[in-house]
Amino acid sequence: MTIPEEEQPLLTPSHHDVVERREGWVTSLLWQFKDWNAHPYWLIPVVLAVNMSRGVTMAPRIQVYKAIACRALYGPSPDFIARSDFQAFTDCSGTDVAARAAKIQAAIATTASILSATSTGFWSRFGDAYGRKPIFVLYLLGAIFIEFVFVLVMRPNTIFSRYAEHFILLGPIVEGLSGALATFLGLLHAYISDCTRHGSRSKIFSTIHGIIFIGLSAGPWFTGMVLPPGASTDAFFYISITLLALTLLYTLAILPESCKRASDDDSSHGTNEDQTKPAPLVLRGYFLRFLAALMSPIVMFAPRPIKGYPRKRTYILTFLGLGAFIHTVSSGLYGIRYIFAQHLYSWSTAQLGYYMSLLWIIKAANLLVILPIVISYFKPKTRAAPGASLSPYELAAELRFDRRLAQASLVLESALDLLVVLISRNSEAVFVVLSCAGSFTSGVNPALHSLAAICLHACGYSSEVGALFGAKAVLAAIAYIISPTIFATTYAATVAYFPQAIFLLATVLILLSIAFISAIRPPLGDINMVYGTTAEEPSSRHEEERP
Repeated sequence: MTIPEEEQPLLTPSHHDVVERREGWVTSLLWQFKDWNAHPYWLIPVVLAVNMSRGVTMAPRIQVYKAIACRALYGPSPDFIARSDFQAFTDCSGTDVAARAAKIQAAIATTASILSATSTGFWSRFGDAYGRKPIFVLYLLGAIFIEFVFVLVMRPNTIFSRYAEHFILLGPIVEGLSGALATFLGLLHAYISDCTRHGSRSKIFSTIHGIIFIGLSAGPWFTGMVLPPGASTDAFFYISITLLALTLLYTLAILPESCKRASDDDSSHGTNEDQTKPAPLVLRGYFLRFLAALMSPIVMFAPRPIKGYPRKRTYILTFLGLGAFIHTVSSGLYGIRYIFAQHLYSWSTAQLGYYMSLLWIIKAANLLVILPIVISYFKPKTRAAPGASLSPYELAAELRFDRRLAQASLVLESALDLLVVLISRNSEAVFVVLSCAGSFTSGVNPALHSLAAICLHACGYSSEVGALFGAKAVLAAIAYIISPTIFATTYAATVAYFPQAIFLLATVLILLSIAFISAIRPPLGDINMVYGTTAEEPSSRHEEERP
């Protein structure tokens, strides 16, 4: 039966309308993902998985360095090639192998750090303009690549294993160009700063750093539960690759963007200008932009005028940069310390993994439980409502608090390193106890990051926080260029008669860092110059919160 033409509906639903209704819930869900607001706690899965993957391969990497050193010094034996449970590596326990392994580790760290120092400034500026997520994705791709390189160099009877000392450098080259760990940490702090108000951020930074150590400590325990005893070296790195790949999917699909992109009008205007210029001038422009991005991070820590007062200069960011740089150089002790402990106390891979995990668990407990309690109790109280900016008086008080927190952690760290030199030579138990006590100094990094952000705000340049953390990441990358060479050379030269010399070197460096951090004392009058209030009492006038 046909319907008369006059009774047919005037607007029949098209195929497109039906499909649109059918897929409406999918579109709605995707828009909900897109509209999620950025918050520091969205970073928890990223931080946890990335550092769990690092913890999975931390001890196996030390053994890979020893394996490569053994091959380079003595050549591969049939038993050495065939076995994959690392037990064969204990035959190469001499001081020459330990020294060679330290140099291989230093070469890898130095290569990644040199390239990271040249690329981090560019990526941080790129993140300020186009968002943080693309840089997270780039870092994860570089991290996956370096794990594949470790798999390749441990393949027996291949060109990769025969020239492992050269091929293993491919990993840090790619990782360094993608920013490496320094860029990742800078991105974390920039993302957090995008989502939180100005002032002391020690508590949220402490939480994120605590999750870093939870991930690191969970890695060895996770592989201990999943992998059987005697599992091949490939299995550790494949687990790490899987974790990183899942994190990559989470970042692409779920993680909200914290930094708004530059407007399309601005970008299209720049594109149209480039299209009207000759190709050589366009290339020259891109090259100059790259150089500016490379050099601008270092300039962030130069003495600068207080905003609005060009003749009044402040040095607090300079002192902060010097203190953070020297402390990062001293952190080169940690990688060599694992080689030191394994050589001096004849630890197996499993023992080394549990030692690392124990330290990371204590650091996580300190950052997630102990330090937040200390911060909540001693942090200056503020009358500012949530979401409102702090007055100059309150800003100065929180700056002093962050400085003292960093100083206390650094003093404890230097004292414990000195005790290792004095009393731990013949006692494995004393070394472990001092190492565990040193884990309670883990508050220094969140305190320094919070101090950096609040110093920038005190100078009136709070809009440059992304560039600041990018600059701090560049300083860290430069420090990692110097640090492995200093500590590896010192250890190789002293391992036969005074292996604790590396701890003495770290003590001296930390004391220098304390001196520079102690010099960060901006007068309250300088902060009042920026925000235009008096210093007698906390101001009730608040700067409009940044969107």
